[in-house]
Amino acid sequence: MTSTCQSPPISTSSYPSLPVGLDVGNGSTKMVIKGDERRILSYVLPLHREVYDTQIGTVEYLDGSRSDLIGQSWMTGKGAYLQSPKSYLKVSHERDGKIIYGLHLLLGVIANFPHQPDWNLQLIASIQDAKAFGNELKSSLSGRHSVRLNSKNLTTVTVDVLSVVEEGFGAVASASSEFDRTGQSVVFDFGAGTCIVSHFQGVKLIGREYTDGGVESLINAIATNIETRKYIRSQGDANLIRAGIEDKTFNYGATGWNFRDIYQAELKPWVQSVLAPALKIAQPWLASASTKLAIGGGAQLPQIGSLLAAKGITSLSDSHWVNARGLASLAALKAKGSS
Repeated sequence: MTSTCQSPPISTSSYPSLPVGLDVGNGSTKMVIKGDERRILSYVLPLHREVYDTQIGTVEYLDGSRSDLIGQSWMTGKGAYLQSPKSYLKVSHERDGKIIYGLHLLLGVIANFPHQPDWNLQLIASIQDAKAFGNELKSSLSGRHSVRLNSKNLTTVTVDVLSVVEEGFGAVASASSEFDRTGQSVVFDFGAGTCIVSHFQGVKLIGREYTDGGVESLINAIATNIETRKYIRSQGDANLIRAGIEDKTFNYGATGWNFRDIYQAELKPWVQSVLAPALKIAQPWLASASTKLAIGGGAQLPQIGSLLAAKGITSLSDSHWVNARGLASLAALKAKGSS
């Protein structure tokens, strides 16, 4: 996507700094700014030509700290899917997807907030294995980024990354009222691509284990199920399946076809291959844990909440949001402490 407009200069903004929580997930990206929340699908579509109608979440990088992105344009979120349902990129497609596409998605989320010409963000983000990859994510997000959002709004986004923490750490901060501060707790984070099991003494992390597989593996199983292929005449569309699961109708878009029976058929092997290993990892900790919580999209899957409840594990409501909300709270505390 090209434009003849001149790039705005990168300059110091008079806008106040805002504490921000950013959670770039394999399935969706969540951002919380002073209680205002936005969530988009973690999809990116590079643009190499003009589009007919601009979708919210379109970004044109004009100038800034990421010189490798100057002159590039992309769509994010649902717009990326609608523009090209078969060729959009997902964070989970790349081993380092959260680092590669983190800034793309951050700017895409900003495009979903009410426009302002300058944003000064004091941000805390999370990533799996922050010790190994935190500095890379921080480097990819930091700096000043002069962009055109939604093909019309010139905006300078200044990002000061205060910290990159372990995935799920924000959820602990968000759900701290649920914790026995004198006892032990276990938190299961059932994400799109991984399951993370964390063991806490009070609010201090003392152990963490990961397993591969998450909600995406269930969606892929439904997409490739033989009954799905018979109806669709090809592999199913993962985005339509995800939407049908999230709204609990199990409707496949606007086709009139319902995949509830296929969900039921694929849920049991998913529990055995994804959920059960996470529970097994936690087994040594569960006997002494006074608090057992489940977060992430997997905790909200139909029937999974009751299954976990039978094992004494509580699925937090709005579990998609708890990590981002906690990160925003941590950012506010850290920004206040440094001021």
